[in-house]
Amino acid sequence: MVSDFEAEYTQLVADIMALPEAVRSVKLLSTAKAALFLDCSVSTLEKRRKNKEPPPPAPNYAGGRKGEEVKYLAGTLVEFIRGESITQPNPYPEVQPSVLAVNAAAACRTALSETGAHRHLAKYGSGLVVEDEAASMPFFVGQDGLVLSPCWGEPAAMLESFVDDSTDVAWMPWPDALAAVWQDESARQDWLRTAYQLAPGLQQRAEAIRHDRLSRI
Repeated sequence: MVSDFEAEYTQLVADIMALPEAVRSVKLLSTAKAALFLDCSVSTLEKRRKNKEPPPPAPNYAGGRKGEEVKYLAGTLVEFIRGESITQPNPYPEVQPSVLAVNAAAACRTALSETGAHRHLAKYGSGLVVEDEAASMPFFVGQDGLVLSPCWGEPAAMLESFVDDSTDVAWMPWPDALAAVWQDESARQDWLRTAYQLAPGLQQRAEAIRHDRLSRI
């Protein structure tokens, strides 16, 4: 994922690291947001949790039973990436930094100049390779499930949405995302216009998916 969104990922990690320690130590993040921050899939992070491998979930949010919410402390994720000792109660001791931590830390050292969302749209916007995991894009969604925006974008807005407790992250191919209902329809239309230039045929594909969904209601 980071190869496509290096600049935005680096900025997000830097912004979270720049938060006061007192804020990071109490800031809870969903599993989806934690996975985005660690540059891994939700399934990979869930597998690590079930195998009792770090980073550990936040105290009282470790899951274990069906339906129980799992959350992570931003401060713990920062410590994990930095290879520091984890200060929260840690049931998953690890002597050497894991590959996940090393990879996440290495990804913070380089940045690209292009906007990741536009680059990804041009590369995967046709949606013809939807079986490729890389064809999916992370989007911020509200508690009502409405799409807010691509995760990777303007730094200030990206950080604001990431730390907002009312948002989460969902991965979708561009055609599905642009066919979804957005909180701000004008924002969806703006991305459709961008798609018209970067990914010919995507606009029609998204509208066809949207029409099919609405016809089933």
